[in-house]
Amino acid sequence: MHPDATYLARQYYTAIDEHGYESLRDILDPDFVQRRGDMTLDGREAFVSFMRDDRPQKDTIHVIDRYIQSKSDDEIVVRGHLEDSTGNELFVFLDRFRTRDGQISELKTFVKSEN
Repeated sequence: MHPDATYLARQYYTAIDEHGYESLRDILDPDFVQRRGDMTLDGREAFVSFMRDDRPQKDTIHVIDRYIQSKSDDEIVVRGHLEDSTGNELFVFLDRFRTRDGQISELKTFVKSEN
């Protein structure tokens, strides 16, 4: 039995917040894609590389407000906000995860800046 989308989403945030890039790679499907307003990252390696090397601010933590389960175990929506190392809120996000065969296959990110 494969882990459900809620479990994988929790693993995703933990891996990013703790800089666990091998753990992140393990939970992403090889054909993973992330879409957000300003960019699309196509492929697991491109996404892991971006998170490890190119994202503008790495010392952050995702604070989750709510997990919203869909009717199936392969999709979940997560609402939360991102904080910097001093606890300042950077932005509010809504992430929609889709999973396949026990890995995250797609992530659609919506962001609302507080500025």
